[in-house]
Order: sequence, then C-alpha cells, then structure tokens
Amino acid sequence: MTSILAIETSTEACSVALHGLSGTISRYAEEPRSHTQLLMPMIESVLIEAGIKPNQLHAIGVAIGPGSFTGLRIGFAATQGLAFGLDIPVIPVSSLKVMVATYIRKTKNVQLPVKQSQMLRVMAILDARMGEFNCGCYTIDHKGVIASEFSDRLLTAVDAKQWVEKLSPEVIVGDGEVLLASGSVWTGTLKPIFPDAIDLLDITLLGYQKGDAVPISAVDLVYLRGADAWQKRKRIRDA
Repeated sequence: MTSILAIETSTEACSVALHGLSGTISRYAEEPRSHTQLLMPMIESVLIEAGIKPNQLHAIGVAIGPGSFTGLRIGFAATQGLAFGLDIPVIPVSSLKVMVATYIRKTKNVQLPVKQSQMLRVMAILDARMGEFNCGCYTIDHKGVIASEFSDRLLTAVDAKQWVEKLSPEVIVGDGEVLLASGSVWTGTLKPIFPDAIDLLDITLLGYQKGDAVPISAVDLVYLRGADAWQKRKRIRDA
C-alpha cells in the first residue's frame, strides 16, 4: 500500500492528510498565525493514528502557492525536512487548484457537466493584499477532473474584475469579498472557502500514479509576488 502525506498551509487554514492502509486520516484547523504550532503536531498525529512510521512514507504532496508568504514557507519547510531526511519525492500542487477541489467535495449540489464536451468553469481568488489578488481559472469535466485553463496569476483589483467579466465563471471560490463588493453581479457566485489537505491528497495520489513526483530540490514556492514585497509587508506590520 502506498503511503502519501499531504500538507496544505497556504491560507488561514492549516491542514494535513495521510493515505495509508487504514484509509484517509486528516487534521484541519482555521487558526490564523498558528501554523508553526499546529503543523508538526498534526503530522505526528496522523502518522500515529495510521500506525505509519515516517520512513514508510512514499511521497509528500505539498501546496506550493500562491497564498500567504508565511504559511507557504512553514509548510514547505516541513516538506523539505521530511523529503530530504527520508529521501522521498514530492508532488507540488497549486493552492488554487486545491481550493477548487475542496469546493467540489464540500458542495453537495454542485452541478457537474453531463456531457463530455461541456465544462464547468471555476475561478479561485485569494486576496494578496496591497490591492492585488491571486487568481486562477479551472475547468471541471463530467467526471469531476480539474484542469487549469490559464496559469495562476497576480492581478490588480481592476484587472481581476476584468478577468472575471471576460471569463464569466459559473462559480468563484476563495476570499474575494473585497474584490467582489456588495452589489456586484458576481457576489452570488462567490463561495468563501479555504483549501483542505484532504483534497490535496486526492490530487497527490493521482499525480503519484501518473509519475509526477519530483525531488524536493526541483520544487520552488509560487509566490507570484516577489519576496521583496513580503519583506516590505513585514516591515509595515512590525512598524
């Protein structure tokens, strides 16, 4: 049996999930600025519950962004430590794609296309602060398979609104309340949601089977905005 661990820390939510002989075990918490305290105990907890030792893991799925600079760094540092120490590969996944997968799982009445030629278009939006938004556009087919229609991108509020108008998604997920202010024709399509490691795990398992696993040394975080902006934000916060 393949044992896979998934780590998702790109937003205010911190979560891990593990696939093993006993099925899927997960932990999830929405406690902003607590990822450092939460993550390693979560990992240890799911391993103990599953009866799996770290050296029995075959791979790790990790959300690589975009998202919170601090959150991503915490999750990636844990992934690096485990992957290097255990000499196992990782499967990097977009945080926005995970968010779309979480929406599908949590929404019982989601209407998937009934024909192979049809697609459900879902946009994922994360507030990147400083008047910018991380945006991704994904399609879902009649089997529930998620595919990236365009590369994830960082857009100004004006450009993000224009992108929404141009693509006319059936659903928007994430924390785009600031972007889609009250009165917007798109407010009704917005579904506030955070990505969950359970859904990252499903994507990771498929990726592992397809041979998408790579060495951790080949993986970089996708901030979309440069690290210099993160340092600027940190200075402003500390002032």
